Amino acid sequence: MASQIDEFIRTIARLRAPDGCPWDREQDHRTLARFLLEESYEVIEAIHAESPVKLKEELGDLLLQIVLHAQIASESGEYDMESIAEGINKKMISRHPHVFGENKIESSDDVIKQWDQIKREEALARGAAPESVVDSVPKALPALLKALKVSEKAVGQGFEWRDFEELWLKVESEMVELKEAVASGDMNEVELELGDVLFTLVNVARWNKLNPEESLLRAIDKFRLRYRKMEELSELPLSELSKDQLGQMWLQAKAAVKI
Repeated sequence: MASQIDEFIRTIARLRAPDGCPWDREQDHRTLARFLLEESYEVIEAIHAESPVKLKEELGDLLLQIVLHAQIASESGEYDMESIAEGINKKMISRHPHVFGENKIESSDDVIKQWDQIKREEALARGAAPESVVDSVPKALPALLKALKVSEKAVGQGFEWRDFEELWLKVESEMVELKEAVASGDMNEVELELGDVLFTLVNVARWNKLNPEESLLRAIDKFRLRYRKMEELSELPLSELSKDQLGQMWLQAKAAVKI
């Protein structure tokens, strides 16, 4: 009896067949790229909602994108879902010698360092030119997530603040520089200093084992909930309220909407 995964792969192959679905047949890796990103964010949203039912559904939608890409590659003889699974399975075994070999590692930080070291060794074995560890971060990542990954790569090589207090002093000094840049009126300098503040705050998140991308997404959701509550509470359009009235309405919304 075929597994549900096998059944699903056959379903996608049928959709891509000559007499299959016109929309599915028109797609290629490039046209599907946006959907892969969108479905990934919907998975994150379901995780934040703490809904097992929703998460299961969204993981299915994400799996659809992966199987579609595999089917497109299979049709051109490049690779298929089986070889994708084989490749990632081999990688996970080779990158975890402390589980599948004799290496002994106790901390997750050491696991990350080992992972990066094995990755570099594999690249050199393939004849790839050595690259900076910070250049291995995908360029297409969202800015906050990209900043986190770059920071993590540098920290993996020992480039780190001595303690959290030193990091927090850096946050305060960057805020001062941003304020001075705003006062100067030089927008190029403001942009650079704002970037420094954001990058330093990303490191605050990292020190607290948080993903800044997800933190910001949660803050956005919280703001939307409270803003909608303001609209519900107000007898007038919010655009017709004074600054003081909006401030009072915001406080009411915060009290009414508990996150």
